[in-house]
Amino acid sequence: MPEADREDEEYINEVNCAMLETEKAVYRRVGRCGGIAECINISKEGILLALYEQGDLERYVEVEAEVDRTRKAEWILSIIKATLHFHNAKILVDDMALRNILIADDLSLRMIDFGQCALFPMDADINAVNDHGLTAQANIFHLGCVIYSIVIWKRYECNLFLRGWTRPLPSELPGTDQLFCGHIVQKCWSAEYTCMEQLYRESHKGLERVIHGCRDSALDQHEGVCSEESCLGIH
Repeated sequence: MPEADREDEEYINEVNCAMLETEKAVYRRVGRCGGIAECINISKEGILLALYEQGDLERYVEVEAEVDRTRKAEWILSIIKATLHFHNAKILVDDMALRNILIADDLSLRMIDFGQCALFPMDADINAVNDHGLTAQANIFHLGCVIYSIVIWKRYECNLFLRGWTRPLPSELPGTDQLFCGHIVQKCWSAEYTCMEQLYRESHKGLERVIHGCRDSALDQHEGVCSEESCLGIH
């Protein structure tokens, strides 16, 4: 093997080993949590996860019939809770996208692929840290893309890493008016949420009402009020 090729292979192996160690550290810190793939065992050789035969969410929205609003609300709330759990554990999630979310047999969602996450000390302010451009606000922006994809039942990505961590102009993003959870998505994209705790606080009660079959005209997005319920844009 030529020297240059051998050096490239060694570098790739080093990167892969570093990513594996990062992923181990993430699973050790977050423990078992809804919305995150179940870690069965961590060893020197690797990580054993539960089997999710339904595959990833990107494939699912491409080939399966669109789920109803109740299921969408369950999924959105699950991902919001999981992301909040990461932030509470002082972890920023890299590459948050449909392809990195698996579907369990009970149709719940499970996030995976944490090898490029950024872990910080437990006394760190997760909303102030910055890992080469990766921030809590970047996480919230990408979470908005995931929520939007679930709502419209089609993959949508706008990766800030590929844009040099520059947030797109509103005119560069798809419209969210009249969409279920459209106000949540819009606030994720426009950095109106100061932290994941605020996002969860403003959205979870409305999502839970949908999950439990409640309907209320006061939740209508037309009112222009983003209370815990009206931000869902339910019609």
